[in-house]
Amino acid sequence: SSSFPQRALEQKFLQDITGAEKYFIGLLYQPVEKMWHWINNAEFNGNVTNHGQNFHCVTIGLTKTYDAVSCNVAYRWICEKKAQ
Repeated sequence: SSSFPQRALEQKFLQDITGAEKYFIGLLYQPVEKMWHWINNAEFNGNVTNHGQNFHCVTIGLTKTYDAVSCNVAYRWICEKKAQ
């Protein structure tokens, strides 16, 4: 399955560089399907904490977990790009 971060190493790398900051990652909740999806539409089967009623975005950092947050909060973004 093509999910981001695909490997535990990628997740650890992200957690190490984010430090105390929180960053949005490309993971969104689809309320109709009751599923989390990456922005490339791949399903996410991992654990998202703090999943409240209107928390349809996810951040990483600080807590070292995927935390559901309101999409209206102005966090920075981390996204995956093809290597140059």
